[in-house]
Amino acid sequence: MNLGVVHGVVVADPRVPELSERRLVVVQPVDESGVEQGRPLVALDPVVSASDGALVWFVNGSDATEALGEPFQPADAAVVGLVSSIRKAGA
Repeated sequence: MNLGVVHGVVVADPRVPELSERRLVVVQPVDESGVEQGRPLVALDPVVSASDGALVWFVNGSDATEALGEPFQPADAAVVGLVSSIRKAGA
């Protein structure tokens, strides 16, 4: 699992029927200290409904398709949980 911060919602063209009822969000990966790591990505948010600025757990690759369950969802990333806070080092 990876940590990330939600930075908005994506609206997709309905060409992929499996995604027509799913919520898509932009997630910026962060490390345990909250420092941005790499480029933002688009992830399915099927259950969590994370708001803008929320700290979330996400998975990618085959873990994302498995996390979403049946039927198969064509996803490379999925939000799987909310994080209450990040403890700063020395705090």
